[in-house]
Amino acid sequence: MAIAFLHESTPDEPGFTESSHADASAKDRRAQVRLSAEDASWLRGARLKYGSEVRVIDISTGGILIESDGAPLAPQSNVVFELSTQTGPILMPARVLRSQPVEGSNRSQTACAFKRTLSVDAVAAVTRDESPAPVRAAARGSWQRVVARFRGGEVVRGYTNDFHPSKTHLHLTPEDKAGETMFLALTQLKAVFFVRQFEGDPSRVDRHEFDNAPYGRKVEVTFDDGEVLRGTTLGYRDGSGFFVQPADSGSNNMRVFVSPGAASQVRFL
Repeated sequence: MAIAFLHESTPDEPGFTESSHADASAKDRRAQVRLSAEDASWLRGARLKYGSEVRVIDISTGGILIESDGAPLAPQSNVVFELSTQTGPILMPARVLRSQPVEGSNRSQTACAFKRTLSVDAVAAVTRDESPAPVRAAARGSWQRVVARFRGGEVVRGYTNDFHPSKTHLHLTPEDKAGETMFLALTQLKAVFFVRQFEGDPSRVDRHEFDNAPYGRKVEVTFDDGEVLRGTTLGYRDGSGFFVQPADSGSNNMRVFVSPGAASQVRFL
């Protein structure tokens, strides 16, 4: 899992809780990292309990930063998040720290502190040292099958264990272990497909209908070559690369990273 190391939590930010402030040292607070929606691979989606879906910007064991439709929430008000995870839903009561409108839209960005520590292995196991640790060889289970498609149509298949949207290159190896590495510039790629199997089923055509209750915003991506991808996204940013989870849950593509500038149109459904 790629890890997004962001800044230190402070009393005004989602990573802060009153209990952690009382019990933790400065080093402990620095060790509490936030994961972006893409990095938190265990997180399938989020909504306000009895309310609408929200877009997770980042999340930590102590809080969450979201974007939602409608007016800002009242500071110091209480809310409950329903987090959809790989193992089932988690209800997390929280307190609104701050909420403000997003310029040029009818959406709001809200920072909340959880009232209890979020107990998720994918988050709790992540810590940060004072200095960056050396890169270690990843376990076999962390390698992912990837099909990289260039904008000119070329296709490269391989394995990766350190992909992150902030990187300039995709690192691929021919086998799911450390070895000879290819470096593919993301600016030259159309998309990166994280697949179940390399061969897939050539006779199968993915459906564009959403066959499950979607988490995230429904989106239709039209690539420069005319290919259309439908699915949901939790981390769309205009001008940046972003992940899409296909609408067809039976697709060989588990998720697709749309490279920056590779789409001629992005339309929310």
